[in-house]
Amino acid sequence: MNSSLKFARRAAGALYRQLNPSPEVAAFRRMEALAGSVPRHTPGHIRLLDYDIEYADLLSFIPQFNEIFVHRGLEFQATTASPTILDCGSNIGAASLFFRKHYPGARIVAYEADPDLYAMTKRNLERNGAGDVDVVHAALWTTNGTVTFRAEGSDSGMIDGLAGVVDARSVSVPSLRMRDVLARERIDLLKLDIEGAEDAVLADCEPVLDRVNAIVMDLHEFDPRDRQSSRVFECLTRAGFVYSVDDLLGQHWRPPLASPRSPFPGTPLVWTMTVRAWRE
Repeated sequence: MNSSLKFARRAAGALYRQLNPSPEVAAFRRMEALAGSVPRHTPGHIRLLDYDIEYADLLSFIPQFNEIFVHRGLEFQATTASPTILDCGSNIGAASLFFRKHYPGARIVAYEADPDLYAMTKRNLERNGAGDVDVVHAALWTTNGTVTFRAEGSDSGMIDGLAGVVDARSVSVPSLRMRDVLARERIDLLKLDIEGAEDAVLADCEPVLDRVNAIVMDLHEFDPRDRQSSRVFECLTRAGFVYSVDDLLGQHWRPPLASPRSPFPGTPLVWTMTVRAWRE
């Protein structure tokens, strides 16, 4: 097949998908159309696909929906019909809803530190036929007890004292040592979105990471003076994982930015990336 014909077929396919979007893409477009009329950090409800979802902030939920339901970024090949999945940093429960639909025999445990989002996760799961998911109100950390958590109200809440901590209300929340959680049983998939705590938590967990088969992680870089990515990658390698990185997103709206005196003024110095790690 010559290159012109290949290009024509790709173009025709793209046009067909534009005119005949999947239900997931159609739902995503509908949310995008609504986003301009819904103020930030305004709770609400929306019906999408077969779900009735309560959200805390529509603008932060839209990219979550796109990544989880449109691009299926949490999909993995399970080696059993009843995998154990930990949803660490559940936010409003969208990931757990995806896991329950696509892995109906799975044992799923969702952890959320923000007390309001924890309650929202429970309501969303119960309302949408996933009430059997265990939902735990706790920050996953390096100690058991309590920690001060900055509850931003959408998807940027984090443990106080970490680099890049958001200016938000402080609440005292339970903390669980993730090392103890992983030591209890084998984990088929660890979904990790803990807003900058990745290095500290994974370093503490290194002796028990052999209990984990696969990881999907949002790796955050908030401090240009102390990057954690290399330490995280070295930890994963020592623990026997291979890994892949994609979806690097520079957060141009979040300081710091490169100074006007730099060769690249205004370049984002805060970013996130998706890391997938697994055992061969």
